[in-house]
Amino acid sequence: MIIAIAVAGFLTIAISYVAWNRMDPDFTCALCHEIRPSCVSWKNSVHTDISCTQCHGTALSDGFTSLSEKARMVYVHFTRKKTNEDLYLNESQAMAMADKCAECHKAEYTAWKSGAHSTTYRDIFMDVDHNKMEKPYWDCFRCHGAHYDGNIHDLMSLEGDATAWEIRDGKQAGRPTITCLTCHQMHGGQGKRIEYASLDKESRDKLMQKTERPATALYLRAEKRHLPSDKLLKPTIYDGDSLVKVSDDPNTWLCMQCHSPNGRREAGTEDDKTPTGLYEGMSCLDCHNPHSNGLKNNYRNVHNSNLSVQQAGIN
Repeated sequence: MIIAIAVAGFLTIAISYVAWNRMDPDFTCALCHEIRPSCVSWKNSVHTDISCTQCHGTALSDGFTSLSEKARMVYVHFTRKKTNEDLYLNESQAMAMADKCAECHKAEYTAWKSGAHSTTYRDIFMDVDHNKMEKPYWDCFRCHGAHYDGNIHDLMSLEGDATAWEIRDGKQAGRPTITCLTCHQMHGGQGKRIEYASLDKESRDKLMQKTERPATALYLRAEKRHLPSDKLLKPTIYDGDSLVKVSDDPNTWLCMQCHSPNGRREAGTEDDKTPTGLYEGMSCLDCHNPHSNGLKNNYRNVHNSNLSVQQAGIN
């Protein structure tokens, strides 16, 4: 009798567990006030036909790790007054989410992996020559490590000179500093079936006139939330005494958050890659693959304002 009751109880729990994971989120996940706004934005996004559990997993999908994580979420829900804005992913969770992105976005992941945007903490913070010019400090994480959980002293031992500096945790050294979630918001973004990055400039401009949003957003480390690219301020850049025409493409504004000029906003200074002269006003996506950062046409050195059309390889 006891065995029969135990089996019946187990089957009831198992069936309930499977049913819960397959139900409409409005009757499961969205019942929690903390994540209801995320569910609303998800339903209006390109990922609306993908279930919550396909990306976030279930309470048992990753063994003890996911079980303890979900249990902690339940505890926080009933013991603390949390809102959607109080919730954010730590770096390990952001890395796990990026792996989930790669399961569907294989081409984008391969391109990212082959390009400079997949550079690791070792590549960035153990560059002795660069460290001799500028000592790593907290603002490095704005571009290189937006989801890093600690501060620069948690990451590195900075005693002595640049040749003696090292990353404290060997596992951290091999992690990428820029993941999918640095430039993409999980729930918000473009509507269904809009391949924004593949569109030409004219099509992108028309799309923006329809108030459609590009599928990019800047992760603000200080705020621990995303800001959609079309909500970023259009940068003001100068070439000498002249004001440079900057592209109206919000994706360019996103790129320029890291590829930015000095405090005087001078084109070509610091990490700035603003096109000037012949190429003034062009979008980054006119020339660059957004994930690998590689060139997708015959343009070369387009950031040099002295190039002629023939030198640039444009017929």
